[in-house]
Amino acid sequence: MRNSHKIYALSGSLLFLLHTFFVPVQADELDQVAMAIEQWQYNRLLSPSPADRKAEARGAIVIYDGLTDVTVNQALDQHFDRIQNMMFTRTVLTDENGKPQIDPITGNKVVEDDGC
Repeated sequence: MRNSHKIYALSGSLLFLLHTFFVPVQADELDQVAMAIEQWQYNRLLSPSPADRKAEARGAIVIYDGLTDVTVNQALDQHFDRIQNMMFTRTVLTDENGKPQIDPITGNKVVEDDGC
């Protein structure tokens, strides 16, 4: 049986690979790439293009990595009809002001335990 579903994913791993193996970049350039990826994910999730919708209708699944819980909840509320096409990993937990929670020991953003 041929599986016609496609899964698309972008994550911090891509940044690591770019930095380590392909392109010597400065930290601020990595920040710009990370911001661009985050913006792409945000736009893809909340304002999909007609081509994105068409791909989803054919079974495409997009893995969204590192978005905030606020963004994920917004997507689930506003785009519940597309939930079968969404997967979320490393969802960043936010405080009451919508700012990422920071682990006091590691200094890293606190992410939701996805059970994997």
